[in-house]
Amino acid sequence: MGEIKLFQICYEGDLTVEVSHAMRKLGAEPVFDQSWHVWLPEGRHAALLIRYLRANIGEDARLLVACSQFTTSRDFLLIRHSLTPGADYTELHHAMERLGSIIPLPFDSTFVLLSDDRTDVQTLGAALGELCPDDSLLVTGISHDWAFCDAGVSRMAVVEDEVTKRMEFREF
Repeated sequence: MGEIKLFQICYEGDLTVEVSHAMRKLGAEPVFDQSWHVWLPEGRHAALLIRYLRANIGEDARLLVACSQFTTSRDFLLIRHSLTPGADYTELHHAMERLGSIIPLPFDSTFVLLSDDRTDVQTLGAALGELCPDDSLLVTGISHDWAFCDAGVSRMAVVEDEVTKRMEFREF
């Protein structure tokens, strides 16, 4: 029997019928505020999911797709919070900066961190959750297999330098 992988999908934008239909067609299950996860056979990659979703929900979609990594030796942390009107997320964002390097992405509530902290994600989530003004937070470990799209352009993350962990994004 083949292996399977869990992918996290984070969407920022208006939640439309097209978005809901594409997620349902993919077999994705909701896990958080405009976030889903889907189990897929080994051999699938984040870039392929981005292509599929972009084709089914429009070019203006802002999406991040990442393969989950369940060990403490994870490559990155994926952190997502809600956008409650009037809520101040400053304290949470400062804590994330102390935890590691935030990869610059075009999202308001979705963050990818490069961190040497090997604390399990449940403990990190609980600690960061204390600083989240609306108690809505998703924290999970992800592998190097992640991609995003914004304004009709898709990019996949590539670690350019293993020693410095410098990131490069390649368009596809």
